[in-house]
Amino acid sequence: MSHELIAHQNIGDEFSGTYYVQSAYIKQTVQKKDYTDMVLRDKSGARSVKYWGTVKDLSKGCWVFVAAMVEEYLGNPSIITRNIELADEPDDLDDYISIYDGFKDLADEFDVLRGELKELEVKTEDETCSMMVDEVYRSGSFFDKFVRCPGSDGPSYGKQGGLLASVVRVARHALDASQFYETSDMEKSVLLTAALLCRVGGADAYQFEDCMPVMNRSGILLGVPNLTMTRVSNALKRVKASVKKEESKKEIDSEVILRVLHAVVAANKTCGVEAMTREAMVLQGVVELDAEVVDALDFIDNDVNEDDEFTAFDPRMRRRYFKG
Repeated sequence: MSHELIAHQNIGDEFSGTYYVQSAYIKQTVQKKDYTDMVLRDKSGARSVKYWGTVKDLSKGCWVFVAAMVEEYLGNPSIITRNIELADEPDDLDDYISIYDGFKDLADEFDVLRGELKELEVKTEDETCSMMVDEVYRSGSFFDKFVRCPGSDGPSYGKQGGLLASVVRVARHALDASQFYETSDMEKSVLLTAALLCRVGGADAYQFEDCMPVMNRSGILLGVPNLTMTRVSNALKRVKASVKKEESKKEIDSEVILRVLHAVVAANKTCGVEAMTREAMVLQGVVELDAEVVDALDFIDNDVNEDDEFTAFDPRMRRRYFKG
């Protein structure tokens, strides 16, 4: 029997299946009767589910089998489960880990961007940027991890391919934006390189735990910016060693390296370095815009005001959002 995706159920539908418990709380009705308010999820997303009773040992991180139906409440779908019981974790999690829309095309777009970088370097007659990017992503095992890793623990990028999606989106928007700010070919080359590298530390910071995207211990203790600079710095050391060892005709431009590193650091405003070059300012602006929009969308997706056309107050952005 195929898995029934929880987010694809509509008013009047009846369905059953095994789902991951994202959260579970015991609450009380007006009549002081206990009921269970849960959030269940699979790869289609997370949905609020109510059970008019309690389940022993039910908690966040469990798996449950439910038989439920979707009722109408104030014009909105409300999932009510008639039966529920604890279940074992499925052997195959393909039905539970969310995949970023267009995931299969993202790697192709990533390669297109790298191709555009090489085209820029033909014009500048310098291969420094490509050598840095190639070295960071050279390892097949790392690249496989990178393309499958979530880019955050929120709904928008917290999916398989989320990190790749965020890198591709930022790089494409940054390159497009550069057309309006009179950037030279060298500046575009530095900009594109920094955009392809500025979030690479996310591969060391985020992972899936069961089917939930989480920030791991390294991410919590060191932060994505520091993990990013560690990867980029180590790759740069290998590039320098390789060029020196091979005694090839290839040369690395220290000025280009400095500008790439500056743009990468400045892109992450938590590092406290202000953008001081044209390409760094463009990248910082695109990264900041992307972060603000994604954070807002994640807040909307996690809104506690399920039955209100406005969300709860977002203290970070100091506003409510209109859902309609």
